[in-house]
Amino acid sequence: MSEIRVDRIKDEAGSGAVELTEGASIPTGKTLSGAGAISVTGNVASSGQISGATGSFTSNVTVGGVLTYEDVTNVDSVGIVTARTGVRVSAGGLVVAGISTFSDGADIEGFKVEDGQTAATPNGEFNFYLASGHFFRYTGTPGADYYPNFKHSASINLNDRMSTNDVIAATLIVNSPATTYHIANTIHIDGNAHGENSYSIDTDWVGGSAPDAGNGSGHDVYSFTIIKTADKTFTIIANSVAAA
Repeated sequence: MSEIRVDRIKDEAGSGAVELTEGASIPTGKTLSGAGAISVTGNVASSGQISGATGSFTSNVTVGGVLTYEDVTNVDSVGIVTARTGVRVSAGGLVVAGISTFSDGADIEGFKVEDGQTAATPNGEFNFYLASGHFFRYTGTPGADYYPNFKHSASINLNDRMSTNDVIAATLIVNSPATTYHIANTIHIDGNAHGENSYSIDTDWVGGSAPDAGNGSGHDVYSFTIIKTADKTFTIIANSVAAA
């Protein structure tokens, strides 16, 4: 193998860079460095570390492993993005298509609007799709006792979107012109009650028991804290209050 020892390589005119038409190979343990910019119009492949003070890419960058970066302006990811010390949104709002988990919390500066669902008349079981919002309000007069079936969405089960020890809060408000109907002490998750299809759903009511009548005026307000304790195993802490 031959070698060439020189201080500088320039193009034929003596004023530009040399074009390496067949690429360049840097041996293991060696580095490629320059006082100015290193410009590459094709692909850059490396089995080791690539480092630099600054970098600019005019097209896409694909990383097969973990990409660690700080103080970036925009992040566009098709997979999971992990933020070590929280997420700060200072303008524009935060839009999330489904259920999101923040292990260290999210610092959202500005005005936050919670998505909600409304319907006219509760009558028996109804679907509470949490991907559409954690707030559900019925504006009409109940036609029978009613109870929610909590799911992520029409085609996705809540069990498939929650990990063990995950917690979700939800609120139900029902117009209550009479005491006749109220929430039934039967709450479903993914279309299942306690004991159905290996689901274990224990509902504990604040005060010891489920309500046995509606408020009779104003609204009946129910709050639910849903805790997944194992696969298909949930504890629900439920509370009922009257609002004039």
